[in-house]
Amino acid sequence: MFVLYPITRQLRTQSNVRQLWQWVNIIFNKVDEDRRKLLGPDRTCAEWLLRNGGQVKWVGVSEFLADYNQLPPESTKLYIQEVDASGSSIMHYGFPHFNGCKHIQKVILHDCGYLYDEALSMMKPIEKTLTHLQVSSCGNITTDGLLHLGTLENLKTLVIYNLPYVNNKEKVLSALKQKLPNCNIEYK
Repeated sequence: MFVLYPITRQLRTQSNVRQLWQWVNIIFNKVDEDRRKLLGPDRTCAEWLLRNGGQVKWVGVSEFLADYNQLPPESTKLYIQEVDASGSSIMHYGFPHFNGCKHIQKVILHDCGYLYDEALSMMKPIEKTLTHLQVSSCGNITTDGLLHLGTLENLKTLVIYNLPYVNNKEKVLSALKQKLPNCNIEYK
């Protein structure tokens, strides 16, 4: 009985640490509407992505920006063209950052461990400009989540792979091909 106490205490401590990091991730994903009004959607969206380990490419710039500390001065007006959220801690709480971003053409969601189906249903704000989307190695995405992508009518390329909870690949492909007839869908 005394042997279990240290193990129980250790498990409780690990659970508390997980809860702390989940709380920190939620805070890092939260939209600050006052800052958004002050600096605009592209700046605050970039801050969200960089703060969570993602990268952005600005319109007219060839390199991705990955370092939050390298953001240009707040007075500089730049527009996001591409998002690479590979390995980031973005969550659905942050997807309202896309509201008002009118130049995003490409989004890569690869190995996003905190991404759930709800996030994919929140991509409507960029549906008019988004032409390339990759959803891969996101362990919490299911068939239902992928079916939300059928509303992104301007997609030209959709890359999907390594999604363990997508249990009916044929159903997903059929539904997406029907809703996105002009899109090249690669489901590896």
